[in-house]
Amino acid sequence: MIVVDTNFLVLLIDPDSTQNNNREAERVRYFIEVLAKTREEVMIPAPSLAELVAGRAERVEEIVEAVRTLKIFSVQAFDPVIAIETGERIAAAIAKTPENQRLSGWKVAMKYDAMIAATAIVRGARAVYTTDGGLSKYLDGTSVKICFVDDLPLPPEDPQGRLFHSE
Repeated sequence: MIVVDTNFLVLLIDPDSTQNNNREAERVRYFIEVLAKTREEVMIPAPSLAELVAGRAERVEEIVEAVRTLKIFSVQAFDPVIAIETGERIAAAIAKTPENQRLSGWKVAMKYDAMIAATAIVRGARAVYTTDGGLSKYLDGTSVKICFVDDLPLPPEDPQGRLFHSE
């Protein structure tokens, strides 16, 4: 089982709303196609779903349908065990980050990132897929790997696309 974060979901469900650097949306779509064949579960932490909807509230039905249609997805509720793990992850991150190195808005970002990491840890995910390197500090000391979208393979090229006609 893997966990995906909000950035991953945006690239899958709403790729036009973000920068599609390094063909990330194609990488995400192809990865989901491959995972669907293996039937590996893809867990969406409830906070990731909340972040996704927050920026697209007018499209909530479309988002729910997209998540529901892809059978490999499951949404993990934010339960008491995950809440406790989140608190521990936040406390550890605060202890490691000097006050002068904390960016503005760090508290909000920290909470969402810690919730996503805690979900992966508590539910025994093998990896979290993201574009956000900041998540790694919440996974320190665990067996959960962080995997970056940029490292996912691109879909195979159509061999016909390589042919060209010269006149």
